[in-house]
Amino acid sequence: MIKLKTTVLAFMLGAFATGISAQSFNGMHKYDGEHKNELNAYLVGGNNVVVDWFGGAAVSYKRHITDRWHVGADAQAQLGKQLYSVDIQGGYRLPYKWMDFYIDGKAMYNRYHKWHTNETAFNLSVTWETPYFNLRVGESLITYHLLNARYTEPLTLTFGTGVSIRPRWNPWNIGLFFRNYDDFYYENWNINWGLNFYAPLTIVHKDMQLFGEFNVRPAGSMSQLASKYETSGKLGIKYVW
Repeated sequence: MIKLKTTVLAFMLGAFATGISAQSFNGMHKYDGEHKNELNAYLVGGNNVVVDWFGGAAVSYKRHITDRWHVGADAQAQLGKQLYSVDIQGGYRLPYKWMDFYIDGKAMYNRYHKWHTNETAFNLSVTWETPYFNLRVGESLITYHLLNARYTEPLTLTFGTGVSIRPRWNPWNIGLFFRNYDDFYYENWNINWGLNFYAPLTIVHKDMQLFGEFNVRPAGSMSQLASKYETSGKLGIKYVW
């Protein structure tokens, strides 16, 4: 009887470990050697001094063409802010020893419906990623359209950094970040800082992962239209196949 219980326990632990290994987070865009497609969906909600409470949802898709090249697209809708966004992106990964370097480009469109303002942004960034630390720098070209007026900002610096308590390939992790960009905007002075995490959802499916983020955004430039002095959170699921 004891031998049977030991065998069953060993089988359960082995199955759990296999599920976790399949969920290892391998980096910013890194292909894990098995799953070429990534689908992320998350809910977002928070409060700021411009629109009070707000909430919304976003979805993103990434396709690993090879173990070096990827392409993707994202979309979001936020109620309260009346902010609607889409983007397309692509990038290349250059591995070096235990590090990865990425060069990524993104073209983005935002509609601030409440303020009748359209925004287009083009970003090019380089990221240095190690098991516990990442650093990102780049430039953005941002143009705003309001009624018949048009304004293009000078080149906008993109910068961000993050640290984690576990190596990047661990099945779960908790980290801290500091940056002046988010999924759908780039701003010179709109600093974000906060905490993020991810963990396996093997209880649901071996190829699913839970992720989340707590974000504090003190102020900004253009995004003061919808995001000044903001505290927000994200909670979502990643699925790979």
